[in-house]
Amino acid sequence: MIKLGFMTFVLPEWEIEKIVKFAKKVGYDGVEIRVDAGHKHEISSQSSADTREYVKKLFADEGLEIPCVATSVQFASADPAIRQENIVTAKANLNLAADLGAKVVRTFAGGGIPKLTDEAAEYVAACYDEVGDYAKSLGVCPMLECGHDIIKGADEADNVIKRVKTSNFGVLWNHSTMDDKTFNTLKPRLRHFHVHEEVLSPDNDNILHLAKLIKTIDYDGYISLEIIKGHNLPLDVLTETASRLKGFIARA
Repeated sequence: MIKLGFMTFVLPEWEIEKIVKFAKKVGYDGVEIRVDAGHKHEISSQSSADTREYVKKLFADEGLEIPCVATSVQFASADPAIRQENIVTAKANLNLAADLGAKVVRTFAGGGIPKLTDEAAEYVAACYDEVGDYAKSLGVCPMLECGHDIIKGADEADNVIKRVKTSNFGVLWNHSTMDDKTFNTLKPRLRHFHVHEEVLSPDNDNILHLAKLIKTIDYDGYISLEIIKGHNLPLDVLTETASRLKGFIARA
C-alpha cells in the first residue's frame, strides 16, 4: 500500500503537536521526523523515554504514522573512526525509530568523497551489515538513500547492494521519476521514496507514473515530501498537494 507523508523540513518552525494536527486535517498519512536539523519539533536520539512515549501516542491518537526517521549518517569515509561515529549515531536513531514506531531510518553513503569506489562500497556495506543486524530485533530497517550524493543511480547502488550480507537492509529512492534500470536494481530492497519541489506544481503528474510503477511490486511504504526551504511551506500549497498526490495514488 502506498501512503503519503512529508518530512518535517516542510514545517520546520512548528512544534510536533501542530504538525500532527495539520497533517491529519489535510489528509497526509504520516510525518517523517528529520533529526539533528534544528527543527522546532526537537525530537532526536537524545529525547527522553517520556518524550518518545508522548510523541508516539500523539501520532496514534490522530491515526497517523511516523514512517521514517531521517538522519545525516554517512558510511563511506575512509577514516574508520569517522565510520564508527556514524555507526554509533545510526544505532541511536534506530533505537529512536523503534520507540516511535517508525519502520525505517534514512542514512547515506556520503563520506565526503567525490565518487563511490569499490573500496568505499566495501566500507558502506560493512556498516550496513553491522547496523542492520543490530536493528533486526528492533523491527527497524536502515536504508541507503539512492539518487543522491555518491549513489547517483543504479550502478552505484548495485555496487553497494551486492556487497551487503544482512537481510535487514533497504533502500530509498530520492526522486519522483525512476528509469527501468534503476527500478529493477532497487525493487527487491525499496522501502521509501523522497520527492521534491517539482511535485508541488499543479501541472506535475510524476507521482501518478511513479505510483503505477510501485504498484507492480509488493510495496508497503511511503512517498514523502522532502522540500528544504529553511522555513514553513505555504499551508495552502501543502493542502492542495496532499489532495492531488493522493488522487494520483488512487488512480494508479
